Amino acid sequence: MIQIQKNIKKSIPYILFLLAGIFFLLMADESRAPITINACDMTRYSGYEDNTSIGLTPDSQFSGKMLESSSYLLDPGVYTLGIAYRTDGEDDELAVYDNGSELGVYKLDPQETYKEYTFELKRSCLDFKFAINYSGSSSILIQSAALIPAERFYRDTSFLIVLFVLITLAFVLWRYLSAKYRRGTRDNYIVLTLVGIGLFSSLPYLNTGLSWAIDLCYHLIRIEGIKDGLLAGQFPVVIYPEAMHGNGYLNCMYPNLFLYIPAWLRMRGVSMADSFKFLIFAFNFATAALTYHCAKTIGGSRKAALLASLLYTCCPYRFTNIYARGAVGEFLAMTFFPLIFAGLYHICIGDRKKWGYLVLGMTGLLQTHILSVTLAGVFCAAFAVLYLKELLIERRFLYLIEAAVVSLLLNLGFLVPFLDFYQNGDLWMDALELGSFAEYSLNLSGLFGLQTTGDYYALTLGIPLAVCSVIAFAYLLLEAKDDEQNRYLRYLFFLGVFLTFMMTSLFSGWKMMTIPALSLILKKIQFSWRLLGPISFLFAVVGSICIFRSGMLRRYSRILFVILAGICMLSATRFKSEDFAYASGQTYTTGHVSKLIGIPKGANTVVYPFEWRPRHTVDSGIRTEPELSDETQINLRSLERIGTQTTLQYTCLSAEQSIEVPVTFYKGYAAVDENGDDIALEKGYNNRIRVPLRGDGKLHTVTIDYVIPASYTAAAWLSILTAVVCLIYLAAVYLFPIKLTTRKDLENVG
Repeated sequence: MIQIQKNIKKSIPYILFLLAGIFFLLMADESRAPITINACDMTRYSGYEDNTSIGLTPDSQFSGKMLESSSYLLDPGVYTLGIAYRTDGEDDELAVYDNGSELGVYKLDPQETYKEYTFELKRSCLDFKFAINYSGSSSILIQSAALIPAERFYRDTSFLIVLFVLITLAFVLWRYLSAKYRRGTRDNYIVLTLVGIGLFSSLPYLNTGLSWAIDLCYHLIRIEGIKDGLLAGQFPVVIYPEAMHGNGYLNCMYPNLFLYIPAWLRMRGVSMADSFKFLIFAFNFATAALTYHCAKTIGGSRKAALLASLLYTCCPYRFTNIYARGAVGEFLAMTFFPLIFAGLYHICIGDRKKWGYLVLGMTGLLQTHILSVTLAGVFCAAFAVLYLKELLIERRFLYLIEAAVVSLLLNLGFLVPFLDFYQNGDLWMDALELGSFAEYSLNLSGLFGLQTTGDYYALTLGIPLAVCSVIAFAYLLLEAKDDEQNRYLRYLFFLGVFLTFMMTSLFSGWKMMTIPALSLILKKIQFSWRLLGPISFLFAVVGSICIFRSGMLRRYSRILFVILAGICMLSATRFKSEDFAYASGQTYTTGHVSKLIGIPKGANTVVYPFEWRPRHTVDSGIRTEPELSDETQINLRSLERIGTQTTLQYTCLSAEQSIEVPVTFYKGYAAVDENGDDIALEKGYNNRIRVPLRGDGKLHTVTIDYVIPASYTAAAWLSILTAVVCLIYLAAVYLFPIKLTTRKDLENVG
């Protein structure tokens, strides 16, 4: 009884903490708050400005669309659009658009000055807009518009409460296990430090909104496309059904495994901003933890591993990828480079049974960024040559083969559709030729620069990593013993030096690209500064290990730790002074608005990159309505699209007629008639699907759908099965360790 009372007493602070956190989260909930759009903030095609209003009179001699709103990302549901206006005519209109298609047109009543119009979205809308159409014969003044949800715009607060509760319970469990198993204070400090590193690296996104970044638009659309594909019943998701105004867009050419996490959150009603930021936070913590673990397994020093974790997780190029470039694939891939080099270490000179590091590393790269896989493949080949003797004599090559086979099986779900479309998809992959490797060389002085203010775009190693490289060079040249571990560190260091050399103008990139084998690799990398990712890890790990191994620096190691960590953190804490949390005159944060204004786009952003479209598919040719070859001969009774399935009914009076439906023709689309007979589809204008019609005057039904090939599904389930088997094996080894009897043991017994 006394013990129960003690436990209850200990639980009270945690319960109060939970209740307080939940209370503040509920108080900060803005999901029901309407957003107000002043007319002067809309896109103006014509009209004069009157304070925050836009007006037109008949003497303007203009008619048509006078104002258009920004693009909004809205989930399924009922919404109300309120318009504050004045008009003396009866023909002015409010038009509402759902993903490019007209959802409704409403007359503006001249007897009213504010009117609300209700509409329903049956599926998520990536591109919701509304516009004011001017008749040309009245005097009109548009003041503002208010977008109001019937229930709420998103369910972020519920998600954050669940996340807050889970984190609190995880903390309580950690404290309990630490006490039960009497873990040392040092271990607890290491855990807290790694959590702190992950949290610190997430600071720019610890807000309520989502900032713009160069390539962010495309990756957010991938998340939304996976969500739409799952809701449409696809697995794996091959086609984004709602993309390109419902025409569809290919998914399987860019690795996407980890994007299923935010896609699942979107299916639960979480906003795009919080869904994406959860992925960022999770990988920031994962990068800190994996870098620490891999650096420790290579160098054996906890302090060196902690320093390496901080320097790599918060390195300038990683921050550039996340917060400036929005290069989600490359940023995710940087999480797995530590596993690649830890795996090579164990296979070449360490515990060869830990070849699983390499499997996890290659799988992570294959599921995040194909170009990084090219780099990892070159690294593996280089180390195989360097350690050819050990691989052959000690039969370590068998573990390298095992790692390759398991990696292949784990990634068949991605590789099978990727290779199929790559070879047979007739895609517009010429667009991948953005430039040559040599065009994007950097100056050596800039690589070691320090930037502490301004935005996050910094193609540099930074001073901390530069210092690490100098210390590593001095230690490995003057102090290091000639043992296996230092030999491996030398190889890592000189690999980093060589990659740095390749990024500079000193490297004859133009001449190297005339060599076919090298040209293939360099073109895959595209930009020389992509090498900053692995270089940052190599210098961070080797330099950190050398700091704590050097006899000359031993007495200064703690001071160096603090100085390097301080400079690294200083260069990572950039901000903009004008980045205020609340919009002028509004009670809600700009973050609330940023969750609704759609996918962040720049002035020159290509929303759906050309390379994964059928060859020569252009934006100007995209249509949202079907087109008939001859309207006098064809009567289109109905056309309905659900996911990737399009159903149309028609009658046709003559032969050789067709209907082009607003669906992009990718390999895998098929059609059947009302009798289940196959219909041979054709490519129409701008690579749309063209359906040939029967000219017998009878009513016919055609169902078009994307059919996932059996090989894709089988490959996906084989990868899942391999992952399950690996997890079961690891669990069995951990829970039921069995010592195998060797021949040497038997000889000793004898």
